[in-house]
Amino acid sequence: MTSDMIEIWTGILGLAYLAAAGLYFGMLLARKHVPASHARPYPVRIRRPR
Repeated sequence: MTSDMIEIWTGILGLAYLAAAGLYFGMLLARKHVPASHARPYPVRIRRPR
């Protein structure tokens, strides 16, 4: 392999690594944010005027 091919493959693998790391940390951050619908274990009771 020539040095040009090594540089090209290094760039491709580096970009793939950065993309995978971005997806991984993005998924970790998405798990930490709990949707509002799951924040309360019971539904909110609404008082209706008579």
